Amino acid sequence: MNRLGFMSYIYMGWSAEAMAEDAGNQGMMHVQIDPKQAMQVMDDEPFSVIRAEKIRTIFESRGISVVGLSGYTNLMNPNLQKREVKLEQLEKMIDLCSAYGTRYIATETGSLHPTNAWRDFEGNRTGDAWEQLLQIVDRLRNRAVKNGVILLAEGFVHNVLATTEQAAEMLKRLGTEGLAFIMDPFNYLTQEDLSRQPEAMAKMFDAIGDYSPIAHAKDALYSDGGFTTPRVGAGQADWNVYAGLLARRLPDVPLILEHAKPEEVADCIAIIRQAFDNVEASRGVTNSGGA
Repeated sequence: MNRLGFMSYIYMGWSAEAMAEDAGNQGMMHVQIDPKQAMQVMDDEPFSVIRAEKIRTIFESRGISVVGLSGYTNLMNPNLQKREVKLEQLEKMIDLCSAYGTRYIATETGSLHPTNAWRDFEGNRTGDAWEQLLQIVDRLRNRAVKNGVILLAEGFVHNVLATTEQAAEMLKRLGTEGLAFIMDPFNYLTQEDLSRQPEAMAKMFDAIGDYSPIAHAKDALYSDGGFTTPRVGAGQADWNVYAGLLARRLPDVPLILEHAKPEEVADCIAIIRQAFDNVEASRGVTNSGGA
């Protein structure tokens, strides 16, 4: 199975040392770090190179490498003043990647919704919104290239980048230098996709698999409250399908755990391992049957 890692916010409020110890004991080998997160390491200087290097050393001492930074922000914030502040902050994080020992930084693309970046909004589906997003991503991508970094865009069904087909179109417009994606099919699953997950997920891998150096592990859930992406096993996604695609097409890509609490990590890992075991067992049956 793919090497496992975790998003640092899973251990919100923990020190870097405690976080690394628990994750290491769980067998995880990678971390995707939010530089703004308090880790009891010079927390009054979140964009300090010295702080970044100290945090990197703490994790590496437990055999955990920094796979990427979490620069998540609403790139399309309708408040232009707030948007610019967040873009400048993200640029500072791009500059910090080398100190953390990674060349990847991830962000969602966001939404023009006036109050919630995760809610559906018809303005997100206009040609003007798409062109705005391309200009912003190009700006960040150029900053990334100057630092030897790759910006990873993460789509979401209600955001301006809502489908992996759009992601492929973004690459056609902007090119692949300094730009790639997170493999996170849960973010892209529509309610209709739930009844045809093998086909839907395969198309996602077709569209961006070759440009996805990091994969995420969570779930997808449609309910009366709308669409959410809870922890592994708490939604409607078929993990056997996802594990099979990862095993066949992206076996060397780190798989990063999201949206779990510390006490849920072990259960999430068990579900993931079982899905990969199921894939391996089905391969054995297929090979035996073919013989």
